[in-house]
Amino acid sequence: MLTDLHCHLLPGIDDGARDLEQALAMARLALDDQITTTVTTPHHLNGVYKNPADFIRGEVERMRAVLEKAEVPLKLLPGSEVHLTPEVPDALANDQALTIADRGRAVLIELPVHTVPVGAEQLLEQIMAQQLTPVIAHPERNSELRQHPERLADWVQMGCLGQVTAQSCSGKFGEPVRQAAKQMILDGSIHVIASDAHRDKRRIPAITPARESVEQWTSAEIYELLSLTYPTQLANGETPNRTPLNRALAELKPERWWNRLFTR
Repeated sequence: MLTDLHCHLLPGIDDGARDLEQALAMARLALDDQITTTVTTPHHLNGVYKNPADFIRGEVERMRAVLEKAEVPLKLLPGSEVHLTPEVPDALANDQALTIADRGRAVLIELPVHTVPVGAEQLLEQIMAQQLTPVIAHPERNSELRQHPERLADWVQMGCLGQVTAQSCSGKFGEPVRQAAKQMILDGSIHVIASDAHRDKRRIPAITPARESVEQWTSAEIYELLSLTYPTQLANGETPNRTPLNRALAELKPERWWNRLFTR
């Protein structure tokens, strides 16, 4: 009964599913992976795609009808992957950008692939001033944060959350990304594992491929928090309690933690 907080399943509106056939295939794959709830997160304000809130809500309603007709019992919720630009705080305040599951509590924030925008901290603070929690999407795939994971840790201290891609943990994006995902999880900077699925081949809607690696690096308890507990809470409009994660990380014995840090 997993919740996927990051998935490009809505067809034909960004670089995700091309058409309804592929979207249906993705929905079936999600169910095969024990995902029962998917927050659809099309790109918004990234310089290529603009998918404002009301448009996404309408597309989710249409896709829900398609799933019902096809007897595919995947629960869809509206959301977006909002690129961190100066326009974002106003877009959120004016209901032009969607929060996670449209709950008005947290927002999935995307960074450029290689850099962190100038003034990122100020923009994140403006978002938090609206009583919204920024959830940083796949920081392990950002070149600058890979080299400086302490910067992500600082954002988490500010009040942000981190979301890692399942396939990053399993090595599908290469070893440097996998090691960055591992480091960020051990640092306590990651709170959500999501699929960031775009297709029904290769980048598919699956979370469980991360399980083996995450449990090896940490524990079954931590994997459950990141894959089930916290994503479900965010989709329900709840604020995750970070104490269990911090406690579980602290309880890793020092020698065990050190060994896991340097094992694959």
